Amino acid sequence: MLQRAEPAEAAEGGGVEDGEAARRRFLARAEEIRPRLHRFCARMCGSPLDGEDVVQETLALAHDRLHTLADEMRMEAWLFRIAHHRCVDFLRRERRRRERTVPFTDAHDRADDYAGVLPAGAPVDEALATLVRALPPKERASVLLKDVLDYRLGEIAEIVGSTVGGVKAALHRARGKLRRVPAAAGDPPSAFVLGEGERRLFEAYAACFNRRDWEALGRLIRRDARLEVVGQAEGTMGDVGLNYTGNYLALPWEWRFSAAIIAGETVILQWRRGPDGFVPVTAARLWWDDGRVVRIRDYVHVDYLLRETPIAALAPVP
Repeated sequence: MLQRAEPAEAAEGGGVEDGEAARRRFLARAEEIRPRLHRFCARMCGSPLDGEDVVQETLALAHDRLHTLADEMRMEAWLFRIAHHRCVDFLRRERRRRERTVPFTDAHDRADDYAGVLPAGAPVDEALATLVRALPPKERASVLLKDVLDYRLGEIAEIVGSTVGGVKAALHRARGKLRRVPAAAGDPPSAFVLGEGERRLFEAYAACFNRRDWEALGRLIRRDARLEVVGQAEGTMGDVGLNYTGNYLALPWEWRFSAAIIAGETVILQWRRGPDGFVPVTAARLWWDDGRVVRIRDYVHVDYLLRETPIAALAPVP
């Protein structure tokens, strides 16, 4: 749950009580919208982890700007509009592909747009998740909002700050480009080659958790390492490290760690035991310096993180 400062007293006629009630309504509604918001952000950013980071930024910014929301019935579109801008900022920072223009003609029906592009029988959502990474931001957002999340053209125009005609043009450009992209180009790699040293570090970290060997874990993590448990807490390992490992021991499910690659990034993958055995559910990012962890960003409480996400496990779950 988002943990932010209390909102300031309303300027007129409301006061702290009304502001608190509005805050509670916002948090409850945001929790409902959040998995859908993550589907959009993850596909815009090309990574479920980067997508969740943008979701966090979006909800924090929206919370601070809640007083500017004139109609709470429009909260979903408002959140998606903020998320869209944050995603565009992310893509600019990452220096992704720049938008190319092609002539506009009438928009095509969705059923015909991806003929010969998507693998036979593949759900449009899953197949587009990788293909859209080749598109510039506005086209990417338009395709995701229309063909994955099924928003109406008017709603998409509001979210991306355009017109219905502009969205139709973006959709046409995007669909034309996707028809020219070989399906294999969007497929996740089937195998990855890691440096032996990097792989050993990630595997050693996972093994320490699986053995509950906190002494050995302490040798891998610097005491001043930055720890971020997404949506919950942050600090340094020296301050909160004991609580961090203790909270894992208190989790109400059986879990295991392993090294894996998600969207081209090496991560620690968390598996949870279900009725049919262990399944991958969430992940943690690690930053290393001279063989020791200097930063951890753990998504343990984001249980929708890896839905529909291709994963390359570097080894079977222990």
